[in-house]
Amino acid sequence: MLLLGTYALLLAACSTEVEKQWYKPGVSYTMADFERDQAACTKNKVVDEDCLKERGWVAISTDKDTSSPMKGGLQTPDKERTRYAPK
Repeated sequence: MLLLGTYALLLAACSTEVEKQWYKPGVSYTMADFERDQAACTKNKVVDEDCLKERGWVAISTDKDTSSPMKGGLQTPDKERTRYAPK
């Protein structure tokens, strides 16, 4: 029984679906405002993100930006770094 519970938790943790959070920049809004727009943009239990964007909502991503990885703690490209050999 314990093994079955552990397996269920692992499956839930490995889900590929990333939950997004939404906000409207520069506008005062309530949770009811978002829920209304989300319901209007949902078809067959799938949220149409383009519809939310058209209504002014912006997704907040929790994913890490891997487009420009930092190497050695520096953001300087390798070709611009100079290495000196000890004498």
